[in-house]
Amino acid sequence: MGMNISGIAINKNYENDFENLAKSLRWKLKKQAEIDFGTAVSNWKEKGICDVYFSETGTVLFVNMEMCAEGWGLENDNALTFILSETSMAFNLHYCENGIHKRILIDVEGKRVFSRGDPMSVEANSGDMANIILNQLEVVIGKSFWDIEHTEKAYRYIFVDDSDDVEEDIVTDEPHSDKIMENDILAKNSETKKWWEFWK
Repeated sequence: MGMNISGIAINKNYENDFENLAKSLRWKLKKQAEIDFGTAVSNWKEKGICDVYFSETGTVLFVNMEMCAEGWGLENDNALTFILSETSMAFNLHYCENGIHKRILIDVEGKRVFSRGDPMSVEANSGDMANIILNQLEVVIGKSFWDIEHTEKAYRYIFVDDSDDVEEDIVTDEPHSDKIMENDILAKNSETKKWWEFWK
């Protein structure tokens, strides 16, 4: 079946400041239960769920893929927004530093449909897009995805507002220009589907 996960990784452990993180993202979340990492990374995260894992130096928020179609930025942190769908062969990476886009990569069905920014150091030796995402995830949270035990502690939160009420804090180094350019390129490469619908 392959791996099908999506979320936002941040280079700061927000375990003791999670309320402020949610406020910065303009999300309203309610803690539901303690879970394990294996549950947090289960395929095809349903809408309305946010599973959270804390490494020593980072935080990962696993959410529905539609929430990760654009990048999320935080003013004082580095953030990686990602979609990794091996089943649908759709991959999305938005990497921000201090709220500014540094790198955007989108691959669909083996084709690079969008690329912007300077290459990240992990790209030189990562090979395919799945490894680029996972290697950059390690850079951001300070721990390899493959070194996280499935029994490690994680937490399940639920969004208390409808998804339509959740505001995305999309940021670019040149306001508006990234989004316009990205949409134009994607429209040319996907006549029948938007790129983020390939996993449906």
